[in-house]
Amino acid sequence: MTKIFTTCFVFLLFTFANPVMADDRMNHAAQESPPVAKLKMLLAEDEKFRLNLESAIANVKPLPGNQPNPWQGKSIEDLYAFLNEWFYFLPNKENGLDRIMEFSLLYYKNPQGLAFINQQPGRSWALQFVEERGKFLDSPASLDGVKQWLEDSSINNEEFVVPADGYKSFNDYFVRDIKPGRRPVDSRENDSVVVSPADCIVNLINNEITAESGIALKGNMTLNISTLLGGSEFAPKFIGGSAYACFLMPDNYHHYHAPVAGIVVEASDSIGNKLFGSADLIGMVNRGNPGYNQDFSVFEEFKHGYLIIETESLGSVAMVPVGLQTVGSVVFRDKFKKVAASSPVAVKKGEEVGHFAYGGSTVLLIFEKGKFNSLSVKQGQQIGIAGH
Repeated sequence: MTKIFTTCFVFLLFTFANPVMADDRMNHAAQESPPVAKLKMLLAEDEKFRLNLESAIANVKPLPGNQPNPWQGKSIEDLYAFLNEWFYFLPNKENGLDRIMEFSLLYYKNPQGLAFINQQPGRSWALQFVEERGKFLDSPASLDGVKQWLEDSSINNEEFVVPADGYKSFNDYFVRDIKPGRRPVDSRENDSVVVSPADCIVNLINNEITAESGIALKGNMTLNISTLLGGSEFAPKFIGGSAYACFLMPDNYHHYHAPVAGIVVEASDSIGNKLFGSADLIGMVNRGNPGYNQDFSVFEEFKHGYLIIETESLGSVAMVPVGLQTVGSVVFRDKFKKVAASSPVAVKKGEEVGHFAYGGSTVLLIFEKGKFNSLSVKQGQQIGIAGH
């Protein structure tokens, strides 16, 4: 029987329209960024790596509908220019995914492109790119990007706490705290009720939760729960289980909260070392219906954390925040950073667990078999927002 895997996928969702590579490059990146300098050095020192990258660019694939790929006919020099502009790029609500999407087209259904980003030294270089860009977005040099967010009337800035001395950087704004009472928790004392961990769009996907990777006997996509939970002794509890999915918009509150109350018996915020490599990011974004019928096993090795929460009504519940693309910051509150069964900690429903900085991000909520099989709402409750 097919197991329904409804993931809590938190992804910064934008509509991918025109590629950035054309004529609208911003010129604020006059100086060469550290990751570009590093890539140049690696390519100069490693001929095989350089040849692999040249092959990746030469073998880019057409886009759906046989649309041209913006990387067709480009060179390594074009890649340098793109990466340098992206490094210093300050996104707004509408264009935040443009660079992420365009970079993903380099390895869209392209084995050579995937090898460039997933194999060494490319994988380590990609992590450095994310770490260094994160430092830039944490610095005062990124503060100019905050003004356009504060002036955007479509963003509910009145819901958030403004520091007395103002925001200090782009990420300082992006990880802003929400005002008390703005997200009341439903049925706080009812242990059988699960609440959303974030502001989100909900969708179902159909990976079968197993102890192995690959394709199941009936052709279903699988998710290796042991790999996802870092070899946790609790992983077997979730085999054959289910989950549910949330997709975060760029203007949403970017902290994640406990969906249930219980006891955290195990937690870690440092699993995996991969941030890029989804072979079909276009399919994952899916024209505003993100994650539908997509393969989430790609996230098994992505940088992520996890918590195992023991509950009275639902058994064990796994919460797995995953960093994607330019998010290297899966940040847990100190209370949940390192938890072992020998020193468990209590968690309240709706209690903040951690946050993401800017970029793509995913949270998986995984349940034991038979414990949480469908989504349900009461009459009169919100089920969606126009245009989302």
